[in-house]
This record gives sequence, structure tokens and C-alpha cells, in this order.
Amino acid sequence: MNTKDNQRTRLSKKLFQNAVLELLEEKGGIEKISVRELCARAELNRSTFYAHYTEPREVLAEAEEDVLRETAEHIKKIGEQQKGGGAQYVSSFLRYIRENDKIFRVLLVTAADPAFKSRFMQLSLLNLFEHMQLTMDAAKQQYIYSYLLNGSFGIITQWIRSDYAAAVPELVELLFTLNASALEHLAR
Repeated sequence: MNTKDNQRTRLSKKLFQNAVLELLEEKGGIEKISVRELCARAELNRSTFYAHYTEPREVLAEAEEDVLRETAEHIKKIGEQQKGGGAQYVSSFLRYIRENDKIFRVLLVTAADPAFKSRFMQLSLLNLFEHMQLTMDAAKQQYIYSYLLNGSFGIITQWIRSDYAAAVPELVELLFTLNASALEHLAR
């Protein structure tokens, strides 16, 4: 394969991914998006679509995988650069979400695919909790992580819905205060 074909393929796929995100934002669900609409929005023809995909859901799945991969890379970079503990980690992560608002708003709020949300939470927030080296009863650990994950994710999702009404330091303080309070009660 020559480089031009690879570049053309990458560009076509990116155009389809951008188009599916725009349509998801407008329509709210992948099942409401037709191949015709997707091709029109991407300004590509159906033969180009079918050269890479069989249905719009595959474009969305590819976009989600790209987001997870890019988020994992960012988290790794945060871990390497941030030696100041959990608060700096969370601050950097929240800024990353805000800087990539459109994609996170669509995938986590507007079109909210439960499977993607779960994978995103596992990748991002669980990584933080594991780095915090919490000491707890192993039998209760899965319940505690689930509680902390879902609560933290709910706060972050609400922050996105509110158009980032709270400043990052304020949100970090809220997350840490609530989670510390929950963990404190468990230690009793």
C-alpha cells in the first residue's frame, strides 16, 4: 500500500468520525443515523463508506476506540509528568476533558452509550484510584471502587452538562472531599 492511500484512508475515516459525532449531537442516538446522512455530512460517497464500514455503528465504535486510546495516552503522560499526587492528576484530566469538550459531551452525555461510559470510567478514574493506593478490606474493594467511580463520574458528567460552571480546582476539591468523606466512614 502506498502512503497516499493510507493518508486518504485516514482522512476519510476521520471525516466519517467527525460526521457521526455531529449527527449524534443532533439526533442523540446511532440508530437514528443513516448511511446516506453520514456520507452527506462527511461529504464522501457511499462507496468510500462501504470500503471501510458496513454500518454507522462501526464508525462510532472506531471513534470511541480512538478516544479511549488518546485518553490512555494522555493519562500515561499525566502519570509521567505529574509527581504532585492525585489532585494534580485529576486537575490535568479535567482540563483534558474540557479542552476536548465536543467529543466528551457527545460520547458521555448526549449519546451516552453505557458500554463506552463504563470503559471510559475504568480507564480514567480507576487508574487514579489505583494510584492512590487505598488501603481497604479486599472483600469490599470492588464495592468501594464502584461507589467512588460512579459518584465521581456523575460529578464529571454534571460538570460537562453545566458547561463547566465550576472551576477545575473547585471541582477537584469537591471530588476529593466527597470521596475522602466516604472512605473515612468506611474506616470506622
